[in-house]
Amino acid sequence: MGAARVSTVALPGGSSGVLYWHVMGEPERTEPIALTTVDMAYGPHAVARHDGKVIFVRGAAPGEEVQAVVRDERRSHAFADAVAIVRPSPQRRVPPCEYLPRCGGCPWQHLTYAAQLAEKRRIVSDQLRRVAGLDVDVAPVLPSPAEFHCRRRIKLRVEAGAVGFYAGASHALVPVERCLLAEPSVARAIPAAAALVASTQLPVRRIELLGTGTAADRVVVVGEVEGAWEPAAQTECAAWLAAHAMVAGLVLQGRGWRRSWGDVSLSFEPEPGLTLTAHAPAFTQVNPAINQALVEQVVRWVAPHPGQRVLDLYAGAGNLSVPLLRRGAAVVAVEADRQAAADAVANAARIGGPPLTMRHERAERAVEDLARIGAGLDAVVLDPPRSGAAGCIAALLRLAPRCIVYVSCDPATLARDLRSLSERYRIEAVQPLDMFPQTYHVETVVRATLSCDTQTPGVSSARRHESAEPSRRRRTRRRTS
Repeated sequence: MGAARVSTVALPGGSSGVLYWHVMGEPERTEPIALTTVDMAYGPHAVARHDGKVIFVRGAAPGEEVQAVVRDERRSHAFADAVAIVRPSPQRRVPPCEYLPRCGGCPWQHLTYAAQLAEKRRIVSDQLRRVAGLDVDVAPVLPSPAEFHCRRRIKLRVEAGAVGFYAGASHALVPVERCLLAEPSVARAIPAAAALVASTQLPVRRIELLGTGTAADRVVVVGEVEGAWEPAAQTECAAWLAAHAMVAGLVLQGRGWRRSWGDVSLSFEPEPGLTLTAHAPAFTQVNPAINQALVEQVVRWVAPHPGQRVLDLYAGAGNLSVPLLRRGAAVVAVEADRQAAADAVANAARIGGPPLTMRHERAERAVEDLARIGAGLDAVVLDPPRSGAAGCIAALLRLAPRCIVYVSCDPATLARDLRSLSERYRIEAVQPLDMFPQTYHVETVVRATLSCDTQTPGVSSARRHESAEPSRRRRTRRRTS
C-alpha cells in the first residue's frame, strides 16, 4: 500500500506536533520535490505548481512549503503526497483522529475548522465563476455547530471480514472501531457492524449505520450484499439482532431483493417542533443541526403562503415538502423511491391541513410532464443527488416558475446546472452550509428568480412592457455579445 512518513514540526502559536503522511502506492518519482501550496482544490489536495505544471498535493495545507513525492504524473498535472512539512501553514493543525493519515474518510482534518470554511466558500465561488460564468456574491459558509460527532449516518466498507474506510487514493481498507465524525450512538455501533459481517454467510460489501434520532440512541444497520439472498441467513440475522440491543433494526439488500428485521424507522426534525419519520434505507441528511439551518433557509427564500403553488423535486421523506406544506403552500412532491414517497405522504397527513400531492416517479419525467401540460407554478425546490439535475433543466426553463431554490451537495454540478438556468434566471443569493466537516464536500442553497419573459426566451423582464420592438441590428448584437 505504501509507507507512512512521520514529521515533527513547529506549529503556529509555538506548539509542536507529530504529523503523519502516507505515500499511496508506488511513487513515479522517488526523490521529493520542493513545493509551495496556494489553496485547496475541490478534493483532498492542496494546489501547487512545479515547472509550469499543476501539482495536487495530498496531506498539504494552503500556503505552506512541503517536500512531496509524485505518485501519478499526467501531461498537464500530477498528484503527489506530502512527505515533509518545511514551513507549516497557519491553517494547519494536528488532526485528532487516531486513524489518520491512512484513513481517507477525513481528508481535510489537518486544516483548522476556520480554514475549512474559508476554503469551501472560495471553492463554491470559483466553481460558479469558472463553470457557470457567474460573478455572484457567495455568503460565508454556515458552520456546523459541532465539527466532530455531528453525523447521524456513516458508510463503512467491508473487506476480508473487517469494516472501515478506504485509504486515500486507494481501495485498501483501513479497519476502524471508532469514528470521530459520527454521533456517539452511531460510533458505538461499529463493532456490532463487524460482528454482523462475521455472523452471516452473505457477502456484505458495504454497511451504513443510521442513528434512529430517538431518545433511546439506537441505530439501524443497512447492509449491501453481493449476490442472491440465502434463506439460511434469516436465522443468522435474527440472532445477531437479538444479541445487539443498541441496534433497533437491520436491512439487507442486493440486486432485486431486500429483507428487514426489527424496527427500521428513523426520526428526524427538519425544523424545531416538527418530527418526521423515514424508513431505512431512505435518504435523510447526515447532519441534523445543519439540516435544520438548510430547511430554514429554503423556507425563508420560498416564503410559502396559502395559495402558493410549489413543486418539490427529489422530495425524499418530506424534509422540505412538509415545512412548506404546513405554512399553507400547495405542494406537489416528486420522489422516485417508493418507501420515501410513502413516508412523505404519511408525514404530511400527520400534520393535518391540505394533503401533499405526491408523484412517485423520476424527477426528470415528472417535470417534463408538468411542462408539457403547462402547469402553473410559483416556486420549484430541488435537492438532487451529487450528480445534479441536468435532466430537469430544460423542462424547468419551460415551466418558468417565478422562483427556483436549488439545494446542492456538489458545487461542480451545481455550477453546470446554474449555467443553463441563467438563460432565464438571475442568481440572487448563494448560501453554503457545512454539512460535512473535515471533508471537501459542501452543501449549497441557491435562490434564482425569473428574469426573462415567460413567452419569449431571451427577452429580459425589463423589456416586457416596452411597446417598441428592438431593431434587427440590436437583436443581432445581443445574440453575439
